[in-house]
Amino acid sequence: MVKKYFFFDIDGTLTNHNPGGIILPSTHEALRKLKENGHFVAIATGRAECMAREFAEECQITNMVHDGGNGLTVDGKIIYIKPLDHEKALKILHECVAKDIPVCVAVDNTLQRYSHNDALSKKNPDMKGFFNIQVIKNLNYDHFKEIHKIFIGLYPGEEDRLESVNELGYSRYHDNHIIIEPDDKVRGIKDMMHYLHASFDDVVVFGDGHNDLTMIKAAPISIAMGNAIDELKAAATYVTQRCDEDGIMHACRHFGWID
Repeated sequence: MVKKYFFFDIDGTLTNHNPGGIILPSTHEALRKLKENGHFVAIATGRAECMAREFAEECQITNMVHDGGNGLTVDGKIIYIKPLDHEKALKILHECVAKDIPVCVAVDNTLQRYSHNDALSKKNPDMKGFFNIQVIKNLNYDHFKEIHKIFIGLYPGEEDRLESVNELGYSRYHDNHIIIEPDDKVRGIKDMMHYLHASFDDVVVFGDGHNDLTMIKAAPISIAMGNAIDELKAAATYVTQRCDEDGIMHACRHFGWID
């Protein structure tokens, strides 16, 4: 059997819900069998490494493309984490401050976030369950050497308040804010394959959402979950069952990667 290199999205792919959810027993079994059959298994996620690590450990997966393609971890060791383009990130932050739009930033691989006021905390109190926002009065964002993610308090339809919003692209997972974050998982996958001295021709990807499009469109074999967005299904090699209906197990058996 030819060794394949599998890259799985988390929410709505490895888990039975997006966002959140749990890993089905069938998914655990499929991952175990893939590894037993000599295949390479990795996560491909938009999450920061620090926010994906616990999930990876639960899955017993030690390889990750994380930070939306800007980070690599191999055998549990971080190879690199790249920040956002600094000049473009600062342009977005300066506009948020000038227009009094709620904002905070992640500047490293931790759960700490920073803001010049508490406007975003008030607008989205649920954020406190995921990370800590430290308010620093008169904060000058230019002093940060690296900026990894920017969280901006904009409701759907308000994005055009920011002229610079498309400088780096953004994702939306909740109605009350958007996230400026890397969105190029396939770049991270290509870096991983180069690091492993392996051929991109042997890559298989699984996904369900907008931030999976680059890898779904580029991979030689791409699997869209049954619950995936229509655009992803149209671009995929194969559409499997839903994430809550043993979709990963079904696809792996369909292609003969496991029995």
